[in-house]
This record gives sequence, C-alpha cells and structure tokens, in this order.
Amino acid sequence: MADPAISDERIAQVLGLYARMANRVIGDPGRWLGLDDDPPPTAAFPRKALDAIRDRAFGEVTPASPAWGQRPQAERVRWWVRRIGVSAGLAAAVPRVAGALASRFPLQAALGASAAGLSVCATARELGVVEPDRWVPLLAKVLLDRDVTPRPVTAPEGDAAAATLDEDVAPKEAKGFGPGARRAASTLWHLSRQIWELQSVLDERPRGNVLFRTIAQVPVVGLAGGFLDERGGIKRAAKETQKLLA
Repeated sequence: MADPAISDERIAQVLGLYARMANRVIGDPGRWLGLDDDPPPTAAFPRKALDAIRDRAFGEVTPASPAWGQRPQAERVRWWVRRIGVSAGLAAAVPRVAGALASRFPLQAALGASAAGLSVCATARELGVVEPDRWVPLLAKVLLDRDVTPRPVTAPEGDAAAATLDEDVAPKEAKGFGPGARRAASTLWHLSRQIWELQSVLDERPRGNVLFRTIAQVPVVGLAGGFLDERGGIKRAAKETQKLLA
C-alpha cells in the first residue's frame, strides 16, 4: 500500500540516485559484487564453498568477455540473476541469522530491496534500456508498486552517490570469507543506505517462497531460508522487469 507521506517526486529522486549507484555496480560486477578472487589452499570452508558455487553458476563468459554480446539475451539475464542471487542475495540474508528478530529491523527490508533492485537494473540493461534514469519507473513499480515519472539526477548528485561505493569497499579479509564476499556485502550496504528512507513502502518488494520466509524466522538456520527467500525475490524482480518491458 502506498505511503502518502512519501511523495512520488521524492521516490523518483531517491531511486534516481540508487540507479546511478547500481549502474556503477553493474558496469564492474567483478569488483563490486565480489566473488572474483580465488581462495588460497588454506582458506576456510565458507570461502571455498562460495568459490565452488561461483564457478558453477557464472562460467567463463561474463559481461567483460568479448563473447558476451553474442550470447542470447535470456542467457545474459539469467547470468545476472545468478550472480546477484549468490552475492547480493547472500549478503541480504545475513541478518536472518537472528531469525524472526531480523524482520523487526528496517535493515532487512532495505537490504532485500537493494538486491532485488540490482536485478531490475541489470535485466533492463540487457533488454536495451541502458540509461539509469529510465530504470527509475521500473524500480518504483517492481520494488514499491508505485508509478512515478523519472527525475533527472544532476551530475554532482549522481557522482556523489556513486562515489559512496568506494567507502569501505576495500580488499580486506573478512573472517571465514574472502575480500570478494566482503566487497559484495559492503556494496549492498551502501545501496541499502540510499533507499533507507523508503522503508515504510519496502514491504511491496519482490519476495521468494512463503516456506523459505517461514524458515527464515528460525534463528541460525534462518540464514539458509533468508538466502532462498532473497534469491527468489531477485528472480521475481527480473521476471517482473521483463514483463514491463515486453
């Protein structure tokens, strides 16, 4: 349900800045979404497991590969859904370790919406909508179920929003994980900060299976349920974007 306290103009402004940041992430997925570093032989199990998932899901042809444009459009979209699902989806699910308590904090909704928003932007770009400002109506409809008119973002605003991604996104080692996983978490955190003020309408964001959401209410194992829930939301966001652009 729409929150009249947040105007369409303000939503367009917030999502416009988010889109500029998302464009930077999508333009260099290896850096911002992480999971591009090979673990050393002494790496802990979580990092080795994530590396194995990455190798199976992403393959050798990426947006940076010369052959990328030759791949079918549907395959390119699926690549982004998998990539965002593994990296941003996992980062968004981390608070679910606390079980039902996670849903009481606005952080969870903002993280989930930010991950789904990346799916919207990446899908739109692969479908030929490459300008970030044109992603705004799609983001508003898919994430918030609102119809808004794009608001052009001035260069200083857009540059400042994108520059915040450099804060804390450094190749430092996170306990049990590699720098790639840390960069993915930091990136999603900065994106979620951009849409924090929209938390009252983020309940409209795409979600996964109800069963996964139920599992996510259980402490500790809620991480697995939360990951499947957020990944489902990322997939649904891509499908809804495709329908809007059909």
